[in-house]
Amino acid sequence: MILITKNKEPKEWTEYRNTPGVDYQAIPELVQSLLKEQGYICAYCMRRIPKQDKLYKKDRKNYVLTQEDHRVEHVKCRELHDDLKLEYRNMVICCPGHIGEDDHCDRLKGAKDISFTPLDQQFIDTIKYNSDGTIISTNELYNTEINDILNLNTKLLKVNRKAMLNQVISQINVACKKGKSWDKKTLKLYLKKYSEKHFEEDEEGVKEKYYSYCGIVTWFIQKKLRTLG
Repeated sequence: MILITKNKEPKEWTEYRNTPGVDYQAIPELVQSLLKEQGYICAYCMRRIPKQDKLYKKDRKNYVLTQEDHRVEHVKCRELHDDLKLEYRNMVICCPGHIGEDDHCDRLKGAKDISFTPLDQQFIDTIKYNSDGTIISTNELYNTEINDILNLNTKLLKVNRKAMLNQVISQINVACKKGKSWDKKTLKLYLKKYSEKHFEEDEEGVKEKYYSYCGIVTWFIQKKLRTLG
């Protein structure tokens, strides 16, 4: 995960939530604001969104696609915190939550709370990764919730994180030239590349996006920089 910095809520959402008697509904302007804010990656697992997931049938060959390609997630769930259901700062955007065979992110979380938020730098500072792509928090409670409530260490999520990291390691090796040690200048260039949004074109035009799974990359590079002093 990476720190999510909230922008000002869109005026359309301000108007909507101030309408007397209104209930929660993810209006298009809210969704677009959250997507842009997060650079089109899931707040928890950091997959690219919007993206429909495959729900495999019992034969594990045939499947249907999820009806949604994203989910607006209330960090403090609506079911337990009705007073926060329209609060923009309580909302992030997530993937449909079913990559591979397991539910994860908001799809699994449902009407449960977590005690951390990706809006908090102190929480982000507790995050680290294993070489196999496992995400871990040094806080025991956070770590339990990462696994039991969000299920962020499914087999495929770990594989994808590891693949992303290995890809960047290969890029750095080429940039530093074969046989040469990594240097601070090169590492800082790659840290900047993967910690900032970049412009990318898709079928809907040019958008400002983060790289998928960039959290493991930035953590790894920061760790390497510390060893160089």
